[in-house]
Amino acid sequence: MRRATIIGLLAFAFRYLTLSPLENDHFVMLARAQQVLFGDWPIRDFEDPGQPLFYLLTSALASLSGHVLATSVLLCIGLQALAASCTYVLARRASGSTAVGVAAAVVAIVSSPRLYNTTKVIVPVVTILFQWRYADLPTRGRLLGLAAWTAVAFLLRHDYAVYIAASTFVLLAVLHWSDARDAMVRSSLYAAAALACALPWLLYVQWYQGLPEYVSAALRFAQSEGRRTGGGGPQAAYYVVALIPLSGLALAFARSRTPSRVEPRRVGDTGPLTAAHLASISVFVLMMNAVFLRDVLVARLPDVIAPTAVLAAALIGRTFPPRALRIGAFVTIAATFALVSVGLARAGYRVPTPAAVVRQAGRISERLAQASPDLQPSPRYPALVGYLSRCTTPGQRVFVAGFGPQIPFLAGRPFAGGLPSWIPGYYETEADTRRARRRLDMENVSAAVLLEGGAALEGSWPALAAWFREHDFEEHEVPRTDGNVKVWVPKPQPGARVDDETGLPCASRPRT
Repeated sequence: MRRATIIGLLAFAFRYLTLSPLENDHFVMLARAQQVLFGDWPIRDFEDPGQPLFYLLTSALASLSGHVLATSVLLCIGLQALAASCTYVLARRASGSTAVGVAAAVVAIVSSPRLYNTTKVIVPVVTILFQWRYADLPTRGRLLGLAAWTAVAFLLRHDYAVYIAASTFVLLAVLHWSDARDAMVRSSLYAAAALACALPWLLYVQWYQGLPEYVSAALRFAQSEGRRTGGGGPQAAYYVVALIPLSGLALAFARSRTPSRVEPRRVGDTGPLTAAHLASISVFVLMMNAVFLRDVLVARLPDVIAPTAVLAAALIGRTFPPRALRIGAFVTIAATFALVSVGLARAGYRVPTPAAVVRQAGRISERLAQASPDLQPSPRYPALVGYLSRCTTPGQRVFVAGFGPQIPFLAGRPFAGGLPSWIPGYYETEADTRRARRRLDMENVSAAVLLEGGAALEGSWPALAAWFREHDFEEHEVPRTDGNVKVWVPKPQPGARVDDETGLPCASRPRT
């Protein structure tokens, strides 16, 4: 426990001190968290693609701290540090070697998963902890705990529940193979308990949108995301990574050919991994890899490195003697530190002294508090963000067409139409635009930012473009570092104030 705590603290320090600019995708979550603080709620007031819990948690914590960006970053780093601790605990048990556990945790830490994918990092290792805990002592209480966690994971991202449920059913089938009736009863109990825990959210969705339309919209979002990021199919390296869970399944099957009846163990007794342990983690990792390892494998691999490292630790722990494990672990740690040192040196980092660490921590803290441009993914819109901050009131909304969710967030304004940014290829059906127009009718929209020009808005959402024309929005331009951005603002009333820096009329009047 002490080692796990130390690893978690070191992981937090490493990620915090090497914090790099946030990706655009992170601002999608930040904008939704900020939207909740403005009084809006998912489904009722804006679109949710099936990931409500994390930004709701961020907004709840930010309501106490008063700073959404810093809260989100600290929450993500903290959860990734916790995931590193869990990786150590799981890999140490799986391999029977402390050195291998440390090596797995080090690899997970320095791979530096992107912060907006934090739930992909924490959910698998916590799932494995719950599943192995039940496999160690298969009580109904532990099964109910696993069911509750499945519901939590479902609210973090809906497809997580599919991977967890599938691997849990495999766990129950292998663990209780000798009593088919007991396995069915426990599987039904698990499914019913998980559904009961998720039921409040499902009822909420049914009340405000209807489950069929919600599920349909979420599936369309997933399909659009798959088309955008799927590329030309899996890369060759994907199949190499897939050998790890396939090998785990083979080992579990070999062990399950002559299984023994599950005997109750003492509380706290873990013991060696059984076929059920190996089968459940192998199925879980295999399914995650199949979904998450798309387009650029190097960029996606850090998201699944922790559970993959745990499974790899289990395999090598059954292949090599203890002395070879220690040597291999130390070589892995040394090689990882060497690669990290080279990368940090190229990024301008030197050998850290205590004073340098303190100064770096201060710089990072200042950047977070001020939402510094060097933490932004694309600081090309300072004039636009400044205009929206100066010439609109906090209650007025910003419509963004094109991928720029950081614009309403950095301007401190709620987004309009139900989305932080409207990206061509997403939410283009008649039902989507009908919901958006209904929301626009109830909102005080101050500006429409068209990052790809008016033609893109007309082509993807003609009904929304028509809404802006019907409400007397006129086109202007705001400069950015690589050109100009088209901005539609309401036709100014006589005597309306003009922004000195951009020359645009200030949208200070409420829309009627």
